[in-house]
Amino acid sequence: MSVVTSSISKLETLSQAALVASGASEDAARSVARAVVKAESEGNNICGLLYIPLLCEQLKYGKIDGQAQATVEITAPGAITVDAADGLAHPAIDLGLPYLVEATKKLGIAAMTVKNSTNCLALSHFVLPLAQESLIGLGFANCPAIMAPPGGKTPVLGTNPIAMAIPGKEGPMIVIDQSTSAVAMTELILRRDRGELIPEGWALDQDGMPTTDPTEGLLGSMTPNGGHKGFGVALIVEVLSAALSGAQLSSQASPYFGDQGGPSRTGQSIIAIDPLKFNPGFTESIEHLCHSIESQSGTRIPGKNRHHNIENAKKNGLLIDSFLLRELNELISQIR
Repeated sequence: MSVVTSSISKLETLSQAALVASGASEDAARSVARAVVKAESEGNNICGLLYIPLLCEQLKYGKIDGQAQATVEITAPGAITVDAADGLAHPAIDLGLPYLVEATKKLGIAAMTVKNSTNCLALSHFVLPLAQESLIGLGFANCPAIMAPPGGKTPVLGTNPIAMAIPGKEGPMIVIDQSTSAVAMTELILRRDRGELIPEGWALDQDGMPTTDPTEGLLGSMTPNGGHKGFGVALIVEVLSAALSGAQLSSQASPYFGDQGGPSRTGQSIIAIDPLKFNPGFTESIEHLCHSIESQSGTRIPGKNRHHNIENAKKNGLLIDSFLLRELNELISQIR
């Protein structure tokens, strides 16, 4: 694999231009580009630039409305609902977050749901701003079905990620962002495209049998992280992100990839909590908790490396697959 170094600003510009060339509005494209490059900067390339061509594909197929105008409704003092209107997830969630912050600071706890949405990629992107406001952020998102229940072989849930950001005295102290499947679906796509096998335990084939072939896994089912316990967590995510918001259930949503079906219309939900309204000593408790982890050799706090990675990316740029950069430039050339 050939790689090149590129700056954060250049990658944001290229990503935004590729999305606009594929039908997204300038504002929506800017919101997505910023999130994708931030994921790359944090070291999370699974939710990074490789998604730009995939989102561009969905825009061209009409599965995402690039010109959609999301709307916000306050249905109760602590309940914010957003309709993404079949558009990109990022501008819709960005639209609702200020209302969520305002409500949480007044009430101590508030929640926001998003329906008629699509892939929001790195879910932590939306809970980190809450931690920067000294709030706890909890995020949930459902995805098109790719995970069968333990003992079954028909997918009913998506990889259904969950995220959490916990504030400290100087910004986020703990950041967790993970799928409820054994690995993110993108891992299988990457291994397939590279002609590589996957470890046994990641996926099942269409007959419900373990497979090391990523293509068979994508046609069959991904396995939940931790067996029935992981499936239980994915079920919680499904309830909070899809059923609560009025979005399509994972089993009803069309795939994020390819030209089958219309808009996916999946959902997200974010819960924000002002911890000091519950416990004035919350920050000290978190510091003690983190110390009890970090004081042990070879350990680290989840999300601890992200700030270092971002600073390094700002200073030295990012190493990006040259093929991916060529693909972005080819997408941009469509409008010339």
